[in-house]
Amino acid sequence: MLPEYLDRFNQTLESFRQRFPAKAWSDEFSQSLINDFSFYSTRIEEEAIEYGDTIKFLKDELVQKVHLKGLLEVSDHQRILEALIQRYDEFELSEDNIKQVHRDLMQNELSWEDGFRKEHVGEYRNHPVVGRREPFYANKEYVSHFNIEFSMASYVDIFQQKLAHIDNSSEENHLITVLAYFHNKFLNLIHPFADGNGRTARIIMGVLMMKNNCPPVFSQILSTENMFTYINTLIECEQQDSDVPFVRFLANGMCDYMTSRL
Repeated sequence: MLPEYLDRFNQTLESFRQRFPAKAWSDEFSQSLINDFSFYSTRIEEEAIEYGDTIKFLKDELVQKVHLKGLLEVSDHQRILEALIQRYDEFELSEDNIKQVHRDLMQNELSWEDGFRKEHVGEYRNHPVVGRREPFYANKEYVSHFNIEFSMASYVDIFQQKLAHIDNSSEENHLITVLAYFHNKFLNLIHPFADGNGRTARIIMGVLMMKNNCPPVFSQILSTENMFTYINTLIECEQQDSDVPFVRFLANGMCDYMTSRL
């Protein structure tokens, strides 16, 4: 028996599919899903951007030049996600494809928070990285750079196996469970790149959703409070050594978004 939040997700997804079958999506409808996903994904890390100005910017409408860096990050995210979704049937989760997503996303110097270095674009980091969480939580030290090659090779194999056995009638094999596992291991355990890990992970999640007959949707991150809820949920997963809090967060957030479109 599925937990309530996964059962709710299944029902909402079926309603969304019936109302908006993917083959009947107009370019405008598809673009709106990709724009929203790109905004919510980038808003997690770029606190200054606002939804209204961002959507106008993505539609090539004039906006004020404030927070231009954040707008460009959303635009890059949108461009790459759109290109991948246009050929989602061809996408396979591999180390080469993960690196290519990062390469496409992070080639712009403005995309980097911790200093741009050309040799880090599309390549695993070669130095230790610590996630800054103080003063609310202890800082997080990710997998040693000496072990990234081994860790990524091992986990990509696991990711592939899980993706090959998705079954939305099973909690263990449910799409949201697999997405949460991928997200948490990639972002909160390995953190393979010097920067851009979160955006890279979420872009890949969007494509994996499409490959599994689910629209590319994400929890609506519209405020600082929403952003902290996301972060606190990831830390809760670490404290409990469980992906369940993030599975619940994703399922409920994606349901809320799809319901808002129905």
